[in-house]
Amino acid sequence: MIYVSKRQLDQVEYLIQQSIQGNHVLFDPQAVREILNNTSDRYAIPMSESDAYSVEHHIEKLILQPSLEQKRAYLEHLDADTFQKVVKTYFNIVENNIFESNGVKH
Repeated sequence: MIYVSKRQLDQVEYLIQQSIQGNHVLFDPQAVREILNNTSDRYAIPMSESDAYSVEHHIEKLILQPSLEQKRAYLEHLDADTFQKVVKTYFNIVENNIFESNGVKH
């Protein structure tokens, strides 16, 4: 379990809200497009449960970075494969927040 301060929680909520609005302040827009739109190579393969588990600590470390600049710097130091998994996981979190905020639909 990860423990975050109120400030860190506020920052994560801000980032998610920005992403919901299409402002992906953590990531280079071109990198996001390549990862999320690419259907012809390794990015198109859904993440396995073990892949998702392996990226979990990177999401935690990202959240714990105190500033936006430090979050970006952390992301820049990830290898390409880990970075694409972090991006996919992040946008999965954003998508889940969208669904949760809209409530149950019938």
